[in-house]
Amino acid sequence: MGHTMDDIVRSAFSRAMASMSDELPLMPLSRWNESVFRYLFCRSLAEAHPGVTQFVECDRIDLVLHHAEEKAFVEFKFYLQARKFDPYTGGWSGFKGGPGLRNLEEFRRCVDHLHGRKPMHGLAKYIVLVYADPIGGSTPGNLYSAHYDEYAHWDEKVTLDLLESRGPIESDEDRVQARLFAVH
Repeated sequence: MGHTMDDIVRSAFSRAMASMSDELPLMPLSRWNESVFRYLFCRSLAEAHPGVTQFVECDRIDLVLHHAEEKAFVEFKFYLQARKFDPYTGGWSGFKGGPGLRNLEEFRRCVDHLHGRKPMHGLAKYIVLVYADPIGGSTPGNLYSAHYDEYAHWDEKVTLDLLESRGPIESDEDRVQARLFAVH
């Protein structure tokens, strides 16, 4: 029996999160970004489902998947409070940016844009959201988790189904959470 696109994407998400957990002791989250996580996702997918064709950065979609008669559009959002370091001493000097309305609006636009893509038979749309908050480094109102742990989209015409949730994965400095949504 073949795998459905939902099975394939869920499997890649779970495997990528397991890989992330394995990688964090060697490669701290401060060295990660969306592209690094997308690589883990794509690699996990290629290992488990080599028959799935992957197109990265395809027509302003982060990842397009083709498998038999099914297709998937996958958008990745990766939010962390990037640390600032002094280039001469290597000392930590605070955070760059962080959670706020700008990130939340960016996520909402991503959901709306993906939802607005022309539907077709056999097409599924997904968002992989990964976010990290510093352990003991922020007030509760200034955490990504405050925005995304229980995210509800503003437009009731758009349905976001939470398919998978992973985390927290804790490193020495950060607490990582991840969500896989289907967009309808």
